[in-house]
Amino acid sequence: MESKRDLKTILERRRVIFGQKPETARYVPKVTTEWKGGLRNENVIRNHTVVSDYPVPSGGADAAANPMELLLAALGSCVSAVYVEYAALLDIRLEGVKVELEGEIDLRGLFNVAAVDSGFGSITYTVRLETGAPREKVDELIRLADEHCPVSDSLKRRVTVNKSVAVA
Repeated sequence: MESKRDLKTILERRRVIFGQKPETARYVPKVTTEWKGGLRNENVIRNHTVVSDYPVPSGGADAAANPMELLLAALGSCVSAVYVEYAALLDIRLEGVKVELEGEIDLRGLFNVAAVDSGFGSITYTVRLETGAPREKVDELIRLADEHCPVSDSLKRRVTVNKSVAVA
């Protein structure tokens, strides 16, 4: 596990490079999702595989989290990481970060039963920080993390989604 000092050095170096050469800050993550039967999918992300499935009452085998739960996990993971990154930059010692999330969905949209959105209507999360840092530094950490979390930012605003379908 890398030390806080190493993380701070990496983050500071990246900020300098991105400021000097903005083109180096362009990041294009790629994922390939493949259906594996039932409602199970395998998502290949770099050299990692993340499985998704649905609970038995929904028609799945309950072999993994469902896609909406994975979306919450992505948000929680990003929120946690942003807190850790900004704590390192602000020289705040963290003993722990825990993010508890829940989302509300009206499943009538998914099943085309009513004219309601099929995605989350709301997401609520609570961040629990363990730190002995002064309150003013913690307030700055909270502000920066809230303003700069990429997953949170993506969910708060309308994101262009382009699709194409190839039929074999």
